[in-house]
Amino acid sequence: MSTLHAPRHEYRDYAELLDDYYERGWTDGLPVVPPTPGLVDEFLAAAALDPDAIVGTVPTREVTVTAEHVAINAVMAGCTSEYMPVVVAAVRAHLHEKGNCHSTTGTLSGAAQVVIVNGPARTRLDVNCTAGCFGPGWRANATIGRALRLVIRNVCRAIPNFLDRATFSTPARYSFCFGEDEEGSPWIPMSVERGVPEGTSAVTVASMMTMASALDLVSRTPEGVLDTVCRAIRQRGTAADVWLGDNTNVVVVMGPEHRRFLVEAGWSKADARAYLWPKVKAEQGPGEGRVGLGKPEGILLVAAGGPGMSESWILFPHLAWAITEPVVPDVTSVPA
Repeated sequence: MSTLHAPRHEYRDYAELLDDYYERGWTDGLPVVPPTPGLVDEFLAAAALDPDAIVGTVPTREVTVTAEHVAINAVMAGCTSEYMPVVVAAVRAHLHEKGNCHSTTGTLSGAAQVVIVNGPARTRLDVNCTAGCFGPGWRANATIGRALRLVIRNVCRAIPNFLDRATFSTPARYSFCFGEDEEGSPWIPMSVERGVPEGTSAVTVASMMTMASALDLVSRTPEGVLDTVCRAIRQRGTAADVWLGDNTNVVVVMGPEHRRFLVEAGWSKADARAYLWPKVKAEQGPGEGRVGLGKPEGILLVAAGGPGMSESWILFPHLAWAITEPVVPDVTSVPA
């Protein structure tokens, strides 16, 4: 049994607990699972972490996030203990210095944090990677993304009208998590491209300013599909500043109806990136945004989505890098 530090509260029943949590501002507006000491201990054990283990910090807010904080919020979000290592990896990625928690969770623009899961964790935890993967219906998608957002709210103090200054905010701030469809694509998984060994579960967190569809029902060639993707990127442009340097990103989630034209022509992700790079970095035209990417590797291609609709989605960044972290311990090592 570990030694937990959070103050304990007692309630007559669940309704009283929920009323008190709402009153204290400890939820995102939805009901939560009570974080009993037994459950918090179970979640910490699943991640092989002591309660005091530091997962990350937000220096500008004088916030230190511990494993106990993460476990409490993962329980509240409705996760199972098996998800805990993935949630820890997501929090660690978000709290990376260049993940820029302070800016991306306080911004007027209401940026959302997108969690993308690679490796065996996707299938083991049933993280949806195919049809409907951006939406509701999967416990892992809904609760892993929500757990990160509850940590941001309850520990990092990004509370609306306090340190969260979003003008409108976005429903994506409740939860936004999906996996890469590695079985549905011959492409190298994004996590492997970013240095995580093949066969290892990993999480990438990207703070997203907004998202846009690159719809193209007509093109039947790699060049045609990628020209549409390029136009969508250039129409808005991508954020950058001196502090972030050349390692900014844009995430392109390519659906199967677009992917197949590249795959059938033998194009890899690297080939797509090589085609896109000079086009996205060409001189800015009238009505176009500035593309602040510093290198081709900043275009992160992810295979996901279901059949039928010939589109890809562009996840435009806020002022942060997309950060990839391995899942430790990997969920495949946790007994079912």
